[in-house]
Amino acid sequence: MADRVLPGLPALLRRPGDALSVTLPWRGQAWEARRRLRLALWPSVHAAAAAGLAWLVAHNLLGHAQPFFAPIAAGISLSASNIRRGRRILQMVVGVMLGIGVGEAAASLVGTSAAQIGIVVLVTMALALVLGGGFFSEGMMFVNQALASAILVVALHKHGTGSERAIDALVGGGVAAVIGVGLFPAHPLKVMRSAERELLRSLAGALARVAELLQRGDGAQMGWTLAAAQDIHRQLATLTEARISARANARIAPRRWGLRTQVAYEDARISHFDLLANAALSLFRASVGALESGEAIPAELCAGMDALAAALGTLARTPQPWPPELLAGVTEDVRAAIESLAPQTMSRTPVIAALVRSTGRDLLRILPER
Repeated sequence: MADRVLPGLPALLRRPGDALSVTLPWRGQAWEARRRLRLALWPSVHAAAAAGLAWLVAHNLLGHAQPFFAPIAAGISLSASNIRRGRRILQMVVGVMLGIGVGEAAASLVGTSAAQIGIVVLVTMALALVLGGGFFSEGMMFVNQALASAILVVALHKHGTGSERAIDALVGGGVAAVIGVGLFPAHPLKVMRSAERELLRSLAGALARVAELLQRGDGAQMGWTLAAAQDIHRQLATLTEARISARANARIAPRRWGLRTQVAYEDARISHFDLLANAALSLFRASVGALESGEAIPAELCAGMDALAAALGTLARTPQPWPPELLAGVTEDVRAAIESLAPQTMSRTPVIAALVRSTGRDLLRILPER
């Protein structure tokens, strides 16, 4: 592999103190904690500001004595993630309104006791499940907020306060929409590229580890293959969420309308990650199977996997948009790795060779046009 690709890869893939049930060198717990905090800090600031502003509007401007529904709706709608905020806001507000309605009706009819609380919970959940199809069926936000709101209304019931709490919920949702969707919508390209970078990093780490095991002829640590596959699937699911959120942001948030064409292009390019991840996972399994059966793997196959791992690692650590010279180098090295694999005759070697070529071709498909 050319020197322009290899430098820095060990530092990217191997961090001290890494563990994930089974050790995955590229997923360190301390590093992951810092990354989570870094990614969630700015969205958390939005949620905190929205909660405070919602309380201010409901308490100071509307004169509500205890407008707890307003900051709850605002804070939970935005939460610590900038992914799919519009969906969460609608699910939160509509769920709270449903719960308030059921709670008010139940408190007026049956009063408050342990049995009544149980009945209210059952009725609210049944209604939320029946009414919450399609958009509202994604996740448990709608059902959970309807349930929590109904319990709060019944437990804290005072005559005539249902409408006030409903207004508070609308205030919280409105403030969250202004801050999270209107003023500070997530940048769709950054959202997709962040998720893409983590998937690239996961694939690079797993490929490098498999190549290392093949070169040494060692078997994988017990459970490692499963842990690596689970990590890749998690990152793939996060990328799917990021794509959905990016498309929604470009469609809904006025500040992001100008990015619609770029988002559509990036979304189409990133869709090929499904094929890339599946090819890489098949390569891992075939390689580990060869190790377990004691099969010798030709050195050029190990070199090909090293080349793919280095290319993926370079892409993972390089900020986007990737410079043309980097894309040219990665393309050249990946194609060289594919073309260097001559037909093999050993039992698993042809399979592994085909999977290396397939993974390389899928990697080339995710590279943007220069």
